[in-house]
Amino acid sequence: MLPPPALSFTIPSIQEDVILDCRVYHPASLTPTSISHLAEWNKKAAVVAHPYAPLGGSMDDPVVRCIVSLLLKQNFVVGTFNFRGAGSSKGRTSWQAKSEQKDYISFVAFMVFYMYLLSPQPIPFDLPRFTRSNPELHELSPVQSQAVSPPHSSDSQYWSPASSVDLPPATLETEGPATINTQPRLLLAGYSYGALITSLLPPIISSIISPFQTPALGSAYAEIRLRAESLAAQQTLEINSQISALLQTYTRRRGRSLNADEILYAKGRKPSGVRMGGGEDLRRASHDSFRSRGSFSIDAPELVRKSVDRVRSIGKHKRMSPKRHNTHDSISSSLNSRPGSRHSLATSLADEKAVIDDEPVLKPLPGAVDGLQMGYLLVSPLQGIVNSLATLWTSKCWREKDSISEHEMKFTVDPTLAIFGDDDVFVSARRLRAWSEKLRDTRREGGTGHFRHIEVSGAGHFWHDRQAIKTLQDQIRSFVRDL
Repeated sequence: MLPPPALSFTIPSIQEDVILDCRVYHPASLTPTSISHLAEWNKKAAVVAHPYAPLGGSMDDPVVRCIVSLLLKQNFVVGTFNFRGAGSSKGRTSWQAKSEQKDYISFVAFMVFYMYLLSPQPIPFDLPRFTRSNPELHELSPVQSQAVSPPHSSDSQYWSPASSVDLPPATLETEGPATINTQPRLLLAGYSYGALITSLLPPIISSIISPFQTPALGSAYAEIRLRAESLAAQQTLEINSQISALLQTYTRRRGRSLNADEILYAKGRKPSGVRMGGGEDLRRASHDSFRSRGSFSIDAPELVRKSVDRVRSIGKHKRMSPKRHNTHDSISSSLNSRPGSRHSLATSLADEKAVIDDEPVLKPLPGAVDGLQMGYLLVSPLQGIVNSLATLWTSKCWREKDSISEHEMKFTVDPTLAIFGDDDVFVSARRLRAWSEKLRDTRREGGTGHFRHIEVSGAGHFWHDRQAIKTLQDQIRSFVRDL
């Protein structure tokens, strides 16, 4: 069963500043409630995109929730979001999918900076391995910021995500990666229409992140950076507080019962809410984005909140300051009309100059993408005429059967798994098989990459069959372990 999200928030899309509803889920290693949960996270993150919004697709889709749940159990931080026109996101679905590509890029950038800046404290190497059934260990209750009910899809045509998406507990306890990859990894995934948008993303992650490295203050790029930095700092404090509390519990007498609230909030810190944003009006043309916002007025760490507010106030000060075409005349007029105000005006000008000279900027974070390993997961990808209808023929024409688009070439370079059923009502298995074989053959000619595809017998586009779901889980689990 999918746990509640660690964060629920909004960001502006870099396309028209449309507000996107987003969630981030943390694995057990970042939300530990017992000593047995303590483990290194190793900087693994994933983004999962949902199906076509006009047909009911959203991040609450049961197949999306199934994928998210599985990735969490593989120690990934997982992010989901609603494209424009889906769920609580603003705007409407575009005809050519170009706006949705920008939506996806906006959230990918958030996740890249968030995972880079999220810094849980190291776990001691000499900590013994305990089983969850150890009666001598006392579990801590989850922090209140995570005690919210997870959303559920109301669409009756889908199977219940709680009925068959979870793996047997015994299997989860005995599984573990054969080798530990300490390099940061980012998996970009999509189901159905989400897989289509994933295939249209630029192939180089540094080109996606580049505009966010030194964004103009007040832009959507800057807002996304600020949101990622603020939430990463806040969550780092929350996670480290919880880890420290568990380690403190371990060092005490093991039979002693401890109150979780006393341990976690002994210094007077109270858990903050998980809901961030949602009330902003990010209209860049009128510069309304720098007004006071509820998204940062919650009980976030004071230092983080002040730094964010300072960057915003500087941007607002610069934009709202009147242009002076004749500074000398305006000063003289002011001094002549208001005797005695010379000192206050001089002070004001000096303060303004000091503020501009001391203007903070969002500095580049090149380390955010250095060494970042990419991977792709495509579940029930759209191909052929359905692909062209969804993008209004702006993508590769469905008649060009022998060509592979430039953006699809990334699947031949980075590890990629395409998994689909042989009973898909939208795309024939024959067409998906031919597309997969072309990518596979291209990989072989180049000698690099790890593209592979799985055709699941009896599986349809919506993955209703329980045996097909189990196969889907097994294949994704095997794939992400090798990343």
